[in-house]
Amino acid sequence: MMDFMNLKKYLLISAFLLVVSSVFAEPVELTLKDGTVWNGETGEQISLVIHKGRNKSTVEGTLSRNAGQFIVVTTDTRDQVIFISDIDSISTESTTNTNVEDVDTANSEEPAESTPKPTKKVKPKVGKLSKGVFLLPLDGGVGEIIRSTEIREIAEHADTYGPGQIIILDINSPGGSVLTGVQMRDLLYDIRKRHRVIAWVDRATSGGAFLSFCCDEIYFRRSSNFGSITMWSGNFQGAAEPEMQAWITQLESVLAKSSRTPLFAAPMVVFAAQLSYDIDEETGKITYYDTTEGEFILSDGESVEVLSITADQAEHCGLSDGTADTFDELAILLDLDEWNEVDEEGRKLASNWKMNLERAGIEINELFGEFNGNVEAQSNGERIMKQIKAGKKLLSWANKLGESAMNFGLDDGFLGGPDRVAAIKRQIKELEQQR
Repeated sequence: MMDFMNLKKYLLISAFLLVVSSVFAEPVELTLKDGTVWNGETGEQISLVIHKGRNKSTVEGTLSRNAGQFIVVTTDTRDQVIFISDIDSISTESTTNTNVEDVDTANSEEPAESTPKPTKKVKPKVGKLSKGVFLLPLDGGVGEIIRSTEIREIAEHADTYGPGQIIILDINSPGGSVLTGVQMRDLLYDIRKRHRVIAWVDRATSGGAFLSFCCDEIYFRRSSNFGSITMWSGNFQGAAEPEMQAWITQLESVLAKSSRTPLFAAPMVVFAAQLSYDIDEETGKITYYDTTEGEFILSDGESVEVLSITADQAEHCGLSDGTADTFDELAILLDLDEWNEVDEEGRKLASNWKMNLERAGIEINELFGEFNGNVEAQSNGERIMKQIKAGKKLLSWANKLGESAMNFGLDDGFLGGPDRVAAIKRQIKELEQQR
């Protein structure tokens, strides 16, 4: 009897939700990456062809939500976040609404009417997205202060609220380690599978710019400076040409992953590369050239500096998604009713990490001295015990600092230098044998 009553309640609730969803369906207009426009509404059954890298797949389900840069499709198993830039084609499965226009960019015999691509990204209407944001301040060099740990932890925190959250990386960075940046790239790609990742740039040069390119969207402050993604060898000389070309190829793939022209890569790495662009006056479409034939020249290949651009230049050439100096301005660009941080977890992560760095700067030098025998002891045995204790504390710090440990003399050999962590472990074993 109880099971029957529960089933009856379930059916009534389901019917109610079906009616509510149809009554409150919102119109949706999606502009696909080829300029094709699809019009429909939330609650419709849709079928999409998605193209990510070399992988192509089909997703079928209910269009639950339109968030501007991505949509949420409810399938039989889960809510799936799908970025508009990954959609090759979309069609409506339901035939009940004759006003909905099906569009298949791959097989359409007649070209669909398309909305011209604007010079600047069209800002979605305010109010469609009710979510708050998770803000993570990233201030400092990549690999020196900015590391993967805090980015991973804020993503894991956002996971507890479900897919489709907005994670904002507030970036102020003069550069940093290329290899550490590549590690963060892979981490950010993984986070982007389930959340919308935003770079909000204050200063982002070298590694900071690379980190920004790994995000879904980039927004500048008006005073921002961005670019100069150079690569240097260990002795601070310019990297050899094969390494430089490999780095340009890496950067090109990152730009393509975020639907930006790969032609930005070379001018930000080498002096001789050229970059210009034209803007079609009628359609607003931007055409890029790796020469100086375009009306607007970003890099003529003759400068003594690699490409670095301002907020105005970035928005005009389509590199940025908009410019915002304040939280309220950024909220509008993100399609939020108002600025609303879900909580202060990101700020706490950044603050705790800053305090750990300050402690490390004080303690690690003292520990190295103690580990090398600079201790007060009544006997040789006591001295050895204190050395071992200091060595183990150094290893603990190396683990706690992660990729930033190299800045405190606790390298693990990842960047090709001496593996000092392994050396400390060997010395501890030798000291233990002397006890």
